Amino acid sequence: MNNNRIYKWLGGSLAAAAISACFTACSDDHFDIVDITPDGAGKVSLWDNISSKPELSQYKDILQSVYYSQSEDKTTPQTYADVLSGNATYTIWAPTNGSFNYEYYKGLLNTGERDSIYKVEKELIRNSMTRYSMIINSTDSVKVQLFNDKSAWLNYDKKTIKGMLMTHPNIASTNGVLHITEGPLPYQPNLYEFLKSRPDLDSISSFIKSFEKKQFDEFASTQGPTVNGEITWVDSVTYITNDYTRYYMGAFLEREDSNYVMIIPNNDAWKNTLDKTKNYFKYKLSYKQDVNTQTEQGKDTTITGAETKFTQIEIDSMTNFAAKDAICRYLSFNANWQYEQIPITSIADIRNADARIDSLRPTAGRKFKKTGTLSWVDSRNEVLAVDNYADLFGNADPIEVSNGYAYIVDNFAFPSSYYAPDKDIVARGYFESADKNCNPSALAWSKNVSLDKVDEETGEVIAHRDSTYKYDYLVMSNTSATAHPGAYFKLDNVLSCKYDIYVVIGYNTDYDLQNKFRAYISYDTDAKREKDEALKNPNEDAVDAEGKSIYNTNDFVNRKPVANDDLTMNYTDTILIARDFEFPVAYWGLDKAYPTIQLKSNFTSKQKAYYSREIWVNAIIMKAKEW
Repeated sequence: MNNNRIYKWLGGSLAAAAISACFTACSDDHFDIVDITPDGAGKVSLWDNISSKPELSQYKDILQSVYYSQSEDKTTPQTYADVLSGNATYTIWAPTNGSFNYEYYKGLLNTGERDSIYKVEKELIRNSMTRYSMIINSTDSVKVQLFNDKSAWLNYDKKTIKGMLMTHPNIASTNGVLHITEGPLPYQPNLYEFLKSRPDLDSISSFIKSFEKKQFDEFASTQGPTVNGEITWVDSVTYITNDYTRYYMGAFLEREDSNYVMIIPNNDAWKNTLDKTKNYFKYKLSYKQDVNTQTEQGKDTTITGAETKFTQIEIDSMTNFAAKDAICRYLSFNANWQYEQIPITSIADIRNADARIDSLRPTAGRKFKKTGTLSWVDSRNEVLAVDNYADLFGNADPIEVSNGYAYIVDNFAFPSSYYAPDKDIVARGYFESADKNCNPSALAWSKNVSLDKVDEETGEVIAHRDSTYKYDYLVMSNTSATAHPGAYFKLDNVLSCKYDIYVVIGYNTDYDLQNKFRAYISYDTDAKREKDEALKNPNEDAVDAEGKSIYNTNDFVNRKPVANDDLTMNYTDTILIARDFEFPVAYWGLDKAYPTIQLKSNFTSKQKAYYSREIWVNAIIMKAKEW
């Protein structure tokens, strides 16, 4: 199963996203050319100056052995000897013989492999030059953009760049300035490069890298003649993009002008977590979705929708992607800006955020909050409770990279709700159909309440509270005075695991009566579709409106609202309808296959004084269990 099929399966979000990127070209107009000082009175080119210095012979040899690249996979006929002999202006920081690993770089060049040659160009040559003319003649410090887009601090007073001393600065040339340094400028990878640079990170790296693709850059390429109405290209330039980091993680990990923090599980942590997450994404070869509806005559009926089919190879690919995405998606953070605008660039920053009970927000959008601080709104937005932020980041300072900080962890300390989140399904949005006894409608309900707290001995009011309560309901109204309404609700993106399932029922203040109802679930096994399986009440303390136990029966009853000690009311009741209910197969990412919950009013005519037939459904909540 190729990546295009995965994108389509996930709803086409990647295919619809606009793909944009900036390509660093050779041309002058790409750079803001700002001469810090005049060039000086150079009489020969940069290349001539380098060639005349015996102590730069190794660096010279590298320069004349490497052809200038327009992109990672596209070279020009010019070597860097040609480039530095031309008219374009550069500043070069040239390392002396023996100060850098000459044999290592020559070995990379001798392989003849494009990746190895480009590594020399990017990490040594382009890391020691800039497109500006920069003479050391003041005491300032400036941030320089190197030719590989990395940044380096240039200290005029100390005559250092990236901490490297310039032993012979300000050698003027006709096309720039040469500075001889005591060693090469340290090369610092960005987060994207860092992932691919360490063998102990190749599990997460190989997953992310699998989404790399080359994009044609029309603006950087040279157009040829038009043949038969089609544009031809004399020189086509490409650049690398990664749809996963961009559209799933919401991060541009390869950009030098960014500042990210990323939690990176090493191979052991990745494997141990992947062994868990794969259990949540067990798919089947074929899903036949039943949809409940009515005939033209108003009778209840069931129709079978379109069949969703997969090959075993596609299932393996889906499971592989989903299980790895569950680990990887929320691992990157903006280092400069968090919910409380607090930077997180050290483990001390993380611990301080923990102590302040700040929120942490990954670039993909999900938010982490301290355990015990989640609100009802938070739970509906998949905000995750975390005991200790520092545990997530490995409790150690990060490795600094050119565009941020990498926290390597050998233990994936995220709670299971990270990769198996709870689901809070709003009933109005996930209503599927009603039976013949039900007229469904939406209700935005609000109530103003004034409550007094009275001293039991004196009778005096000791506290007062005015509150407004607002709820959204799917109202299941009965079609006749004797009808018991029923309705079906979709459970989308369910994982193959155990859940505790709750329904949130609003108290029907119009009738001032409770509800008594039954719950049925339909779901897939490997072999077939289980239809309308009646759920038994798992709450040992459950009683009906007459105080009789309904534990282990098929009946469920909501409670009347009662004021709490803090003078608040709750006009809904969250009722456990299934404990540890296991779904054998997964539905994550499937648009046309899902389990359903049916709720149906149910009581005898002798009990009508206790219950309302009309049911106000607020939500269905599913709390996933860890494997």
